[in-house]
Amino acid sequence: MPALRELQTGFAAALFDRDSAEAFASAVQERGIEATRRLQVYRNNLFAGLTAVLAAVYPVIRRLVGEAYFDQAARGYIAAHPSLSGNVHDYGAGFGDYLGGCPGGDTLPYLPDTARLEWAYHSAFHGERREPLDIDGLRAVPPEDQHRLRLILQPSARLLTSDYPVLHIWRVNQDSWAGDPTVDLTEGGVRLLILRQDFEVALQPLGAGEHAWLRGLARGLSLLDSQQLAAAQAPEFDLGAALARQLALGTFSGWRS
Repeated sequence: MPALRELQTGFAAALFDRDSAEAFASAVQERGIEATRRLQVYRNNLFAGLTAVLAAVYPVIRRLVGEAYFDQAARGYIAAHPSLSGNVHDYGAGFGDYLGGCPGGDTLPYLPDTARLEWAYHSAFHGERREPLDIDGLRAVPPEDQHRLRLILQPSARLLTSDYPVLHIWRVNQDSWAGDPTVDLTEGGVRLLILRQDFEVALQPLGAGEHAWLRGLARGLSLLDSQQLAAAQAPEFDLGAALARQLALGTFSGWRS
């Protein structure tokens, strides 16, 4: 008699691999339904459920490629990337990378980055929202020590760059959009901060300097080191203006020296 862990791992393998299903069939009690048929019911339910999860996270991608193509890509992704979490909100992080290798993906080169934007939106919405940085506490730090501070971004904060106008693509594919749906792919790329604010998600375009500065802070660098990264990207970068803007947005949840 196989141990429980062996049964569990064998069952999981059988759902994703037909050869494994054949080998595992002997451990399944048929009770009026053939063992492989019983496993097929579970397999169909699993793939249908996870396809629905991906469709909920990536509605813009589904609209862009159509239902049939999306469902086929979703099944391929699910087979290659089984869920490793009991929380369905954790599933689908790598779908943008996967789309880049799908047949015909070279005809829609903006698709992977659009998917990454949708994942950033999804994960920001479900991410933790902490109390914003106490500005008064920050002001209490002696001026000579402020350059060594390390500002901590909100857990929900996400940073994204793309060579394509993915924010425009995302906006014109919202149900609420009533304007011109045309997007000119030559209009340029974007740098974005995606941030949960209460029960909404803000999509904030950033300049090259401000994006590099936030990237540095997200890596745990000091204000000074992050400012130097920003200046390398944009010599005109204004630290004071960027700091005021991000404090107003509630981008930071704390600081450490």
